[in-house]
Amino acid sequence: MISKTFSEDAFAERIRECMLELLIERGPGRTICVSEAAQTLAVRIGFHWHDLMRPVRTIAAALTDAGVIEAIQHEEVVDIRAARGPVRLRLRAMPGQRSAQQG
Repeated sequence: MISKTFSEDAFAERIRECMLELLIERGPGRTICVSEAAQTLAVRIGFHWHDLMRPVRTIAAALTDAGVIEAIQHEEVVDIRAARGPVRLRLRAMPGQRSAQQG
């Protein structure tokens, strides 16, 4: 799926950058849909967004493991690897900040 233009590391970094950019633009406590990140990235790199859903979810899982973001489904934090169906993403609150859930 990854073209010759992208190494796996560079591709993963593009996904991370896109996801975090969208989340920062959206603001504290606000969410984005995984498909929104896939669609935005698809426009930027010339892929079909459906083909990017699995890699975007994989990078989202890594960012949740690192404590950078949370995966949300039905207003509850979930394990993105186990969740089925639409999942939304939000930045986690940093220590000393208001909870992302209060935003």
